[in-house]
Amino acid sequence: MISGKIATENDARNGLAVFCLKNAGNEHKAFEIDLPKLAYLTNEDDDSKELIVVIQAESTEKEVLIGYRNPNGGNGAGFLCEFEFLSNEEIESLERN
Repeated sequence: MISGKIATENDARNGLAVFCLKNAGNEHKAFEIDLPKLAYLTNEDDDSKELIVVIQAESTEKEVLIGYRNPNGGNGAGFLCEFEFLSNEEIESLERN
């Protein structure tokens, strides 16, 4: 997990980060969010939602990129607008089920 800093190539290579942005410009920085964080990733094709764990968030001049792990295995990345972060109440509800 990478929190409070941008990921290096080494971080990605060692599995601590999902991606490493090169030449992202002067405005490239860590996105201010407490990590890890549970979220739903929405599939635009069928509006289905997949529960994931956000482990990385970085902003550039144009966008915020999110790196995540799927609890069933695998990694992925997407744009901030594709994620719906769970509230504490929603997380507690998941834990009860």
